[in-house]
Amino acid sequence: MGVPALLWSDLTLAHLERLDQTTDDAGVRSVLLELCLSDAEYPQRQDVLLEFFANLLNFARQHSFSAEKTSTLFSLMKRTHSEMVDAHLTAESCYELFKSLLLAHSVQRPPYSVGIFTLGEVKLITAYARDNYFRHFKLFRYGFTLKHEKTITLRNSHIEQPPSSFAPLSEAIPFEPEPESAEPEPEPELAAGDDEETGRSLMAPIKLDVDLPPAVLEAVQAQLTTQMEALRASLERQHAVRTKQLERQLAML
Repeated sequence: MGVPALLWSDLTLAHLERLDQTTDDAGVRSVLLELCLSDAEYPQRQDVLLEFFANLLNFARQHSFSAEKTSTLFSLMKRTHSEMVDAHLTAESCYELFKSLLLAHSVQRPPYSVGIFTLGEVKLITAYARDNYFRHFKLFRYGFTLKHEKTITLRNSHIEQPPSSFAPLSEAIPFEPEPESAEPEPEPELAAGDDEETGRSLMAPIKLDVDLPPAVLEAVQAQLTTQMEALRASLERQHAVRTKQLERQLAML
């Protein structure tokens, strides 16, 4: 990464000679307005920049900066301000940008930096920028922040529209109620003994599809039948207990 081309980027040697020939601030502002600070769309912002950079040139004259140093200082502050406006930088980010640009023009280490300013001049420039720009950073940011107005229109395409016309009632389909079905005959109640015998008869016989001796098969089938009957009896007892609990709850209502 090379050195930012700030030297002679905005003010050339001929421009500085014209500025040196002026004797008052009004003449300096007119030359700056002609060269690089014209902003007809926002005249108030233009006046702020003219005043700031006119004071910056006076600072360079007071400290006897050379033409190279004055041109570099002018472009350095102009680049810092332009990046703040375009990228909407915070005060911290803008100050870091200013320090990086100043450092790149304070150490002779090409192609990474060039030694235009001395250490004492770096301190003077830093103090001037802190007191005259960054101390009023919020005012600069507020004054140079572009105002964007947006118009939002909401459209809902899921609104159900009513039909344009309705069919006459003469075209309606007549409603015919379905005939009531006959009540089903109640099933005959089974006694407790009949229910037990019926449950046993409905149980499918257990068949084992294995190759075992007949005596072993009979013993296994008898054991399985006994376990199934015990399981059925347990379920019937649980059902009876649950039925009694429900009856007691109904009786309490």
